[in-house]
Amino acid sequence: MLREDIIESIPHKPGVYTFKNSGIPIYIGKAKDLKKRLTSHIKAKEGKSKLIVEEADDLEVILLNNEKEALILEANMIFRYKPKYNALLKDTQVYPYIRISNDDMPYLEIVRARKDDGEFFGPFTNVYFTRQLFEVLRKVYKFRTCHKDLNNPRNNKKPCMDYHLGLCSGICVAEESKEEYLLRIEELRRALSGDFSAVINFVQERMEQHARLLDFENAIKYRDIFVNFNKVMESQGVVLPSSFNMDVIVEKSNTYLVFKVRSGYLLSKLVYEFEGDFEEFVELFYSNALGSRNDLPNMIIVEKSSGMRSLSKLIGVEIREPSSEEEKQLLDKAIDNLNYEIGLILSNRNVLKQMKELLGLSRIPTRIEGIDISHTYGKNTVASLIVFENGEVKKDEYRRYKLGDILDDFESIRMVIRKRYTKHELPDLLFVDGGFGQVNAAYQALSEIGKECEVVGLAKEEEIIVTKAGEVKLSYDHPVLRLLVRLRDETHRVANSFQKVLSTKRSLRSVLDEIKGIGPKRKKLLLEHYNSVEQIRNVSREEIEQLIGKKAAERLITEVCGRMDF
Repeated sequence: MLREDIIESIPHKPGVYTFKNSGIPIYIGKAKDLKKRLTSHIKAKEGKSKLIVEEADDLEVILLNNEKEALILEANMIFRYKPKYNALLKDTQVYPYIRISNDDMPYLEIVRARKDDGEFFGPFTNVYFTRQLFEVLRKVYKFRTCHKDLNNPRNNKKPCMDYHLGLCSGICVAEESKEEYLLRIEELRRALSGDFSAVINFVQERMEQHARLLDFENAIKYRDIFVNFNKVMESQGVVLPSSFNMDVIVEKSNTYLVFKVRSGYLLSKLVYEFEGDFEEFVELFYSNALGSRNDLPNMIIVEKSSGMRSLSKLIGVEIREPSSEEEKQLLDKAIDNLNYEIGLILSNRNVLKQMKELLGLSRIPTRIEGIDISHTYGKNTVASLIVFENGEVKKDEYRRYKLGDILDDFESIRMVIRKRYTKHELPDLLFVDGGFGQVNAAYQALSEIGKECEVVGLAKEEEIIVTKAGEVKLSYDHPVLRLLVRLRDETHRVANSFQKVLSTKRSLRSVLDEIKGIGPKRKKLLLEHYNSVEQIRNVSREEIEQLIGKKAAERLITEVCGRMDF
């Protein structure tokens, strides 16, 4: 426990403080006046502050210039250390971001977490929408997506396929100057920050310019980009006047929903679970955007804005209640969506509680990992591993395993479990697709590596749940059985799709092995770009020639397609 005199030398200045136990942060906070805030912690007679001070054996303080700097540092430190007494934002699902790297010639990518360096834009609602937006922006701004080190001369010999497809400007081979490339990246930053008028104006200007020059082919190309952009944005379901650049935040039962509206388009519907109060949530949510201001709205709409003045000043964004009918309708829509999300969360929790009781599990299976095996008569055997957390899929944590040529499903399950759980933590519940044989194989593998975990299976014919203790038969409409069927179907889908990809790749590889003039380097290029013979048949001769050269392309087309009119 800390002594009261530990704060005697702490000044009345802004900064961040960390309570530690055995060197591990247990609580991180910020303060406009460190002395005043820490005095309140040390002298607390009850509540969380008293528990923190009693458990802590050290206090670390970082002095800063102002409260805004303290807010940013506090958020970064909480994200890094995840102290036990700090309330943390818990995503109800994993949201994607668009990242611009810190390279001299930045590349862009879609990521599922704010890791590494660079600038992050988002989060967006889902990966599908983000990919669509990403592809449209590629056609407009022609930024690179490869991770090549452009300072290495070996990487600057010739442009990749993206350049020939009009998706990259070819900065790696100096097809444009560094200044021109960075200027377009700056325009892209404005678009990703919500100024989509720049995208629309750029495309319309190019479309009209080519039309005036009677270059109708390129005019149509930009018209198609314009149409696709509008389709992508309108797919989100809310289109408002272009002046709308705001976030809408509503809260109920420790669940928060955020609508992110930029240039009149609803970009994201984000849902978080958070155990702190409304002001704490807003501080934490916007702290990552304060440094660069690249993702802050013009205003934040809330149900009740009383007491928000100091917070508004801190983050530099007006926080207020709706002032127009359109803003009121947007707030109401956010509330409706929040109520739906809360119902979904509660429903999933109830199902997991029922699963614990019905299957005799030792704890509620908050995290379930599922395994399935797929092969073609013992060839190209693969395994899928999928993750359900709180009853919902976590696709970013899916894994796929190549197991070679194995016909024995039980041995395949044992292999996957050894591969996975010698390196990773066990879930609350392990699911395998199958009956007693598969369940026993899983227990055997866990025993071999000295670990324990509860395992259930699902026998396909009558959808009977199999546990170590015996069978459990539920009605087909029972929510616990429905959840396990979802698990089984998802493991099956992932395993089968992976096995199909490997089989078609293997078939393509065997075809390429028989073609003269297709050496190891060209074969590698083809296998990187195409998954099957059918895919090669459906691309243009020009695309293949750009990839492997004219003569090799001619041999490939003759052998694969049996015709020259490719």
